[in-house]
Amino acid sequence: MTAARDLPEREHGGGPVADTYQHDLVARRKPTARRRPVRRPADLVTAIGPTLAGANVIMQLANPKVGYGVHESRVPSGNAIKRPIKRGRTTGTFLAVALMGNESDKAYIHEAVGRIHDQVYSTETSPVRYSANDSRLQLWVAICLLKYFIDQYELLHGPLTAEEKQTVLTQAHPLGTALNVPADKWPATYDDLLVYWNGELAGLRIDKPVRDELRSLADLSFLEYRVGKLGTLAHVTLGPSLAYAIKAGLPPEFREMMRWRWTERDERRYQRALVGFRLVDPVLAPVLRGVFRLNLLDLRLRRKLGIPVF
Repeated sequence: MTAARDLPEREHGGGPVADTYQHDLVARRKPTARRRPVRRPADLVTAIGPTLAGANVIMQLANPKVGYGVHESRVPSGNAIKRPIKRGRTTGTFLAVALMGNESDKAYIHEAVGRIHDQVYSTETSPVRYSANDSRLQLWVAICLLKYFIDQYELLHGPLTAEEKQTVLTQAHPLGTALNVPADKWPATYDDLLVYWNGELAGLRIDKPVRDELRSLADLSFLEYRVGKLGTLAHVTLGPSLAYAIKAGLPPEFREMMRWRWTERDERRYQRALVGFRLVDPVLAPVLRGVFRLNLLDLRLRRKLGIPVF
């Protein structure tokens, strides 16, 4: 497998743009015969989405400032190891607002998340300097989240058209602008997105403390710390399958940062799994989009009743 896919039909600054943003399996897939058109980012949600979430977290934390910001965070309520259920709910809420929310929802997220991020910053002993409210770090996370949605659609239904890519990119800007990312910093075109992504790859790394924490999330071994024997059972029975799915969702560069192997046998197994996901997608995809709508309703109800969201 190769990490870089060239787009000879596109030029940016006089040369071809390497599409390392697209999952490396997608370039070899033809669009499915009955693929649904994509008119908005929410249309990208598919049955395979939940299996790609862990891989996307790893991509986000491969930026060392994001990685150490999460690893050293002094906000336990947002820690995926200490509060996995709450973390899953709040992440779903943010994604729902970015994809489907109104301006009031986005303003609330901007203020609420900003207050939490105010507490996440580096100390004198931190290996890197960071602030969770740094718009540059938030842009990286937002671009990773956009990849989460594009990957899950393209892996099942084949590459998006150029028009669909532009539509999705334009409408997905709240993934960043709902926080601190200025609108003019959001990529204007897909080629701009590729230039940004390729430029960021060179500065990525996953150091051992962050890698160990990510591995514990990937194979569920962190549950041994949380729930004892039941956690051990989950780690032993479910952990290997989850870790495999996360490896499958990662680009080759990120697997190398995690020091994970990926073989041709692994890829053939994943290709067979994708066939199964395509069969169930017409049933599961509407359910998963419904979950995002429930996240949005939950946010609005909590606000009305004065119940904390984050």
